[in-house]
Amino acid sequence: MAMVVDNAALENAKSAIDDASSNFKTMASAFISSLEGALSTFEGETKDVLMKDKIGTGEGTEGTLAYFLQKQVPDLIKGLGDLLEGNRTTINDSDQKLAEAISGGQG
Repeated sequence: MAMVVDNAALENAKSAIDDASSNFKTMASAFISSLEGALSTFEGETKDVLMKDKIGTGEGTEGTLAYFLQKQVPDLIKGLGDLLEGNRTTINDSDQKLAEAISGGQG
């Protein structure tokens, strides 16, 4: 017997995961902005290096907190949704092919 999935439930789960990814990115951006604002009152080379090399100023600076929170984590969350969607379509396709094979291609 082929595995059957609840398409609507999995599509809803995929949508919820995509929303979570987007919401995480938005919250991460707000956090980084707040952190940068708090640290803007400091002066000196240590603060400059901390801001540039460790915190970053956005998702484009790989290796920084901003990049991790604004790019890598949301991408990971979205990737889980993409994996779920891929599994859903694979199961549906396999079920259809199995049905066709059983019926001799008359499905």
